[in-house]
Amino acid sequence: MEKNKIIIKTIMDIGNSRIRVLVGELLENNEEIRVIGYSETATLGLKKSVVENPESLTNSIKTAILNAENKMDLKIESVIAGISSPNIKSRTINKKIIFPECEIGRAEIEELFLDAEKELLHKDEKVIKKELYNIRVNNSGIIKNPTGIIGKEIQADIHMICINELDYTSYEEVINRAGLALEKLTLNSYGSSESVLDEEEKNMGVALIDIGDGITDILMFKNGKLIYSKSIPLGGMHYINDISYILEIPRDEAFDILKKLKNKNVLDEKIITESGKAFTVQYIRTIIDARTEDIVKFIVQTIEESGFNGYLGKGIVITGGAIVLEELTKKITLETGYKVTKKSPEPMKGLEEVDSSMASVIGILMETMKDEAKKLRDNETKEQKYLKTEEKKNKEIKELNELLDENEVEKIKKSKKESIFKPILDWLSNYI
Repeated sequence: MEKNKIIIKTIMDIGNSRIRVLVGELLENNEEIRVIGYSETATLGLKKSVVENPESLTNSIKTAILNAENKMDLKIESVIAGISSPNIKSRTINKKIIFPECEIGRAEIEELFLDAEKELLHKDEKVIKKELYNIRVNNSGIIKNPTGIIGKEIQADIHMICINELDYTSYEEVINRAGLALEKLTLNSYGSSESVLDEEEKNMGVALIDIGDGITDILMFKNGKLIYSKSIPLGGMHYINDISYILEIPRDEAFDILKKLKNKNVLDEKIITESGKAFTVQYIRTIIDARTEDIVKFIVQTIEESGFNGYLGKGIVITGGAIVLEELTKKITLETGYKVTKKSPEPMKGLEEVDSSMASVIGILMETMKDEAKKLRDNETKEQKYLKTEEKKNKEIKELNELLDENEVEKIKKSKKESIFKPILDWLSNYI
């Protein structure tokens, strides 16, 4: 293992209200992550996860990066960016490929993915996440990992998350304009799943509802794999917009009202805003309930249309940056029959104070570093295999040399014997 190699990665969560930048390093044991920089800044130029003003969004990204750089002695040159989008699509297909018998490796798996892309990927779309599950080799039972197995055919369900190529390019361009290289564009909600879901939940079946300010994402897992995902341009900011519009108050006052109502023990009959306006809690809750109905309807419909209703052994988990009211979790439970749990990511070394709004950026960092650690382990395995092969080769050469030496000795002995008897044999030949 490369003990002295320290890998540093920068993650950027481009949300509708905030841009979060998290810089982490993979420590020398290649197992532990330490956060060395974190910053947040307001997002401008983005509406419902669509780039409306590239210049404003570029400036927001620059500010977020500069804030992170100022907290550490490090220049950020590239980022892995997480986004949400109502234009993100989820599709699944079952495919089988046949090939000459061999040890299955990356080439065969990539061939399976490429074969699936021909049918799943529409024109002007780009894949940002793909999963392989229900895998069979040579018509065997279901296996988790086909790599290293000898076979001549592989069959699996392939799940792909696709984004419109124009949307992808829009994000890539604003990141490049900010003076940064884009290493990878990924799904924010998948990052959230890495930071808040445990292996038991993913294996037993769970729906993750990631409620952001402008987008709500639903991801469904079973047997440790992502099996379905869907997004809707509806989130926490819509509560704020509704309250602000109907009560005719500024958005910051609407936000403060929502924060107060987050406390399920609010007993006040009235809420008085900073501008002096007073509203009954019951009236405000009727405004909130109307929007809650929309979100709950989307969740119920998504679970039903996925075809996996009844497979969610661990129920529903809610996370994300939006303020989640108790009424929402109660209505989701009532409408779906599933247990609903609110979860936030665990603290990290260097980032002890965390909340659910950080779920995406933390999760993307965790996933990225997990991949980097795997690369290091794979490289170590390859190096060990190479060294063993070289050692075996050197041993064979040594044995061959020793054998050649022995043969040479025998030849010399034989040559000496022939030189002694040659005159006698020549003399006898005259008489035979």
